[in-house]
Amino acid sequence: MKQKNIMLIFLVGIFTLGFLIIIGRFVYIQVGGEVQSVDLIDYSNKYRQVGKELSYERGKIMDRTGMVLADNRPTYKLYAIIDESYSENSPTPLHVKNPSKTAEKLAPFLQKEPNEIEQIITNGIENDRFQVEFGMQANNLSEAEMEDIEELGLPGINFEQQMQRYYPNGAFASHILGYTRAEKGEPVAEFGVELEWDEYLQGESGSVSYNRDKYGYKLLNADEVVKPPKNGDHVYLTIDQKIQTFLEDAMTTIEKEYQPERMVAAVMDPKTGEMLAMSNRPTFNPNHPENITNWYNDVISYPIEPGSTMKMFTVAAAMEEGVYNGSETYESGKYRINENYRYIRDHNNVGWGEITYDEGIQRSSNVAVAKLLWEKIKPDTFMEYIEAFHLDRMSGIDLSGERLGKMVYQYPMEKVTMSYGQGSTFTPMQIMKAATAIANDGKMVKPYVISSVVDSESEEILYEKEPEIVGEPISAETSKQLRDLFETVITGEHGTGKNFKLDSYSSLGKTGTSQLPDPETGGWLTGPSNYLFSFMGMAPKDDPELLMFVAVKQPNIDYSYEGSRTTSYIYKTVMENSLNYLNVQPDQENSDQMEPIVLDNIIGSSIDDLEETYEEKGIEVVSLGTGEKAADSRPIEGDRLFPSNRLLVLTEGEAKMPNLLGWPLRDVLHLSELLDLELEFDGSGFVVEQSIKPGTKLNEDDQLVIELQSKEQQFENQQSESAADDSSDQDANEDE
Repeated sequence: MKQKNIMLIFLVGIFTLGFLIIIGRFVYIQVGGEVQSVDLIDYSNKYRQVGKELSYERGKIMDRTGMVLADNRPTYKLYAIIDESYSENSPTPLHVKNPSKTAEKLAPFLQKEPNEIEQIITNGIENDRFQVEFGMQANNLSEAEMEDIEELGLPGINFEQQMQRYYPNGAFASHILGYTRAEKGEPVAEFGVELEWDEYLQGESGSVSYNRDKYGYKLLNADEVVKPPKNGDHVYLTIDQKIQTFLEDAMTTIEKEYQPERMVAAVMDPKTGEMLAMSNRPTFNPNHPENITNWYNDVISYPIEPGSTMKMFTVAAAMEEGVYNGSETYESGKYRINENYRYIRDHNNVGWGEITYDEGIQRSSNVAVAKLLWEKIKPDTFMEYIEAFHLDRMSGIDLSGERLGKMVYQYPMEKVTMSYGQGSTFTPMQIMKAATAIANDGKMVKPYVISSVVDSESEEILYEKEPEIVGEPISAETSKQLRDLFETVITGEHGTGKNFKLDSYSSLGKTGTSQLPDPETGGWLTGPSNYLFSFMGMAPKDDPELLMFVAVKQPNIDYSYEGSRTTSYIYKTVMENSLNYLNVQPDQENSDQMEPIVLDNIIGSSIDDLEETYEEKGIEVVSLGTGEKAADSRPIEGDRLFPSNRLLVLTEGEAKMPNLLGWPLRDVLHLSELLDLELEFDGSGFVVEQSIKPGTKLNEDDQLVIELQSKEQQFENQQSESAADDSSDQDANEDE
């Protein structure tokens, strides 16, 4: 008995000691908050603290006018919470309760079969997962799709917002812009401006953290910490959205009609070096970069034989050296530097007999420039001009991917063929940069595409490009002589560039036709289509505002002379419309017209007074509205008007569509601005058709479609219609 009492006391003592140790430990933990170097308070805070990343917006890319070319838009990633515990203490279910019904409702949005979606949900439940996702189809839902799914009221279905790069104009200046791809929700730049200026465009994510309860709800005293995101900076281009549209539309027209192998074109302000438009074919939509077939911006990375466009620089060297005499004659047809070398031949093989050098330039005579180089300029001196025009180096444009052409100038025949653009290769950008000296009184400017970079939040200018003169290879006098001479290539009796004549503006330039190598034989391809047709021109002649280069490779044509139809259509359409859009005053019509009239402030003036003041000066006043006083106008105060121009005056009251027949695009653009019309047009020149009939009441955002034709086209159409009528009359007489 005594032994049992001792055992009982021993056991009670052990349990009491254990109890006291446990109680002591609890007291120690309660007071100290630590368990074996683990801070429970800190552990508790970490367990209930939640954080998430705050996404930033990538900087926008905009044209010179502020039109957005690369933007961001929210997309939504769909996921489903399947853990039942998430719905504890909630009056409504917060997890997926009915996988079958949920799958059936989601299937149309996710482009999956209902059983496939249901399987994903049930597999997640069986594997004790908290949530499941549904693949790529559920990762980039639009805001409208997200809202439609939310309206279904499916429990457990949630969305995570993310920003996606978006190019609102699709296949528009795409080789300039480049594109980004998404990687773990972040945009990764691939090429173009997106890559070259990624340092500025890329932003920095922010974060937010706070304390939550076990159900994930934010506590009242949440100790919230927020680090705001830093959005990317905005990049402004020199590209003009309107001129780029003119170029894209013209190239698309030629692409559809002639199916060329390749096309490249660009428009520049030759006074500043600003690139106003650049385009290539094939092109791509940066919203769908998986379809890219040409990764290069051909304007800066496609070296070509310039063909006869090179003759502008050969003649420039001769004029600057004082050895060019346009009235001097030579024997055309063929020429060789001595008996040891082959003949250089003109493009018609036989020439035109003894002609002047001026006529030879008009006719694009190879013999003329070959003789100039070999006998008058001399090859070593010509190389100095090649270097002075920077044709021996890259242009230095602020875009990645620029390549350098190949100079072939070692042997005598290589030096001679360089004079008319064969053998050596240059990129279109190298050629355009050199041509700025011809347009700009001898001063050559560096081309550029990036105008400025602006902080998206403070609007502080972080970078701004200024025009840069990089050389003066010729004098102002030579520049003027060149412009006068190469205008005759378009207007002269024997000019090869007659197809390039503009309706309203004087122009100058040079055509080019380059042979293409045959990779199988090592010789040259034959056939009417197997050439690279090009043209470089500028306008107006005396003070060029725009410089343009266009090249079309292997268009589908029946005769080689038809090649200029492709390049001339693009040149004329883009130049005529762009000069109109820029409000450059026409100089082609009424060359002896009186001095321009500077428009006064006419706001508040009566229509009767305006008609009396301006119509006696040859300016047509077009009243838009039923009111009696001017509320707005185009042109505006300070602009210049010439006789035959129109002054569009907006008054109060109902506006009706005027008869646009014969109006130039310049006036229709003014009309669309004044009345907030959406304008679409095809062609260049003057209006021949309009979608809204004259006299129709106009409302904001009405869409106006017009067709434009040059006077030459209108005349040809009239002749064709007349011939068709004569044929019909003859058939009728024969029937009688």
